[in-house]
Amino acid sequence: MEERKRRTYQSPARAAQAAATRRAILDSAHRLFAARGYAATTMSAIAVEAGVAVQTVYAVFVRKRNILFGLLDRMPLEADLTGFQARLAAASGDPRSQLREVVGFSARMYGGSNDVTELARTIGGADQDLADLWREGERRRYAAESELVADWHVRGLLRAELSASVATDILWALSGPDTFRLLVRERAWATDHYRNWLATALERELLADPAHD
Repeated sequence: MEERKRRTYQSPARAAQAAATRRAILDSAHRLFAARGYAATTMSAIAVEAGVAVQTVYAVFVRKRNILFGLLDRMPLEADLTGFQARLAAASGDPRSQLREVVGFSARMYGGSNDVTELARTIGGADQDLADLWREGERRRYAAESELVADWHVRGLLRAELSASVATDILWALSGPDTFRLLVRERAWATDHYRNWLATALERELLADPAHD
């Protein structure tokens, strides 16, 4: 038993170093993907940019595709996923507050410096890994939003004519990266203006009149 403990124990310092190495690889890969393109970026180039051996990059991620999905995984974490989930739970039964939390979380994700959805969107059609990244990101977002809408539906908080499925489609479409890109990046809307407009529009399209809640 003592020998097993020795074999499985990992010091906090070593764990911190491993996390720092992973973060450096992801940061470097994101810079190179944006500057050179995904296809033109090699694992060796990522290693040089990160200041680690190429064997380390392979040991951590195995292949380049996994680096892409590592970038996808950290997007919600850097947008304060834990805080978002806590605030969403605290606002249970208050769909207007929950909608504003969803909109704020989406704006933080798509407005952050580590947004990889734009990279996937622009060249995903020419690269299967990027196309898969785009589909996986949208699948995760739809699944999370469908749970929230299902709760509103059960509580009778949706507009009477909306099914849970149609309401989820509306929330998913309007709160996604395309709407953010068009209004904030292309039309230069201030992020606060975007959040306020989108929350108001979603309330109008999805939720029952407060007088009849």
